[in-house]
Amino acid sequence: MTCWKTVNISKEFGQNRLLILSIFLGIISFIVLFIPFSILHQNVLLHDPVFWQVLLGLLILPILHKLAHAFPIAFTRKEFKLKWYFKYKYIPLLKLNVRSSLSKRTSIIMILAPTLVITLPLLVGALAFPTFYPILIVFASIHIGISLTDWLILSFFIKAPKKCIVEKSKNNYDILVQSP
Repeated sequence: MTCWKTVNISKEFGQNRLLILSIFLGIISFIVLFIPFSILHQNVLLHDPVFWQVLLGLLILPILHKLAHAFPIAFTRKEFKLKWYFKYKYIPLLKLNVRSSLSKRTSIIMILAPTLVITLPLLVGALAFPTFYPILIVFASIHIGISLTDWLILSFFIKAPKKCIVEKSKNNYDILVQSP
């Protein structure tokens, strides 16, 4: 097996640029989503969520994002490990380590899973429960911002050869192809 491409999004774009782009994408997605939803639900009495519920939702969102990445891998019977750690001593985070290589198709499904499992249900929930649409759109916009790096990685996976294998190392993804 030879390495076709090593994908390290932090090195490719820079950590600060990714953070700025992620925040910008979250704000733009909120504006783009809020306007049509507010027109659609203009005569609805809104429900104000309690502050601790919003804070809890914001803390759980990145954890659910990582679990959504692990969800498709669980169906492939590949070995993976989830590890808890705390950032800044108070923010719980989850790290996903895949111990074996994945096919291109499985890697694409793994990268798309958080969007399909979290963002789309939040948007459907904003349609189905009009009294909660502002907070659901806020959560969906934040998740769209969190998913930016996933979409950038997805662009590399889509360009990869059809019969490739993807391995995840500490900070990057290695796209491997069969040696001739």
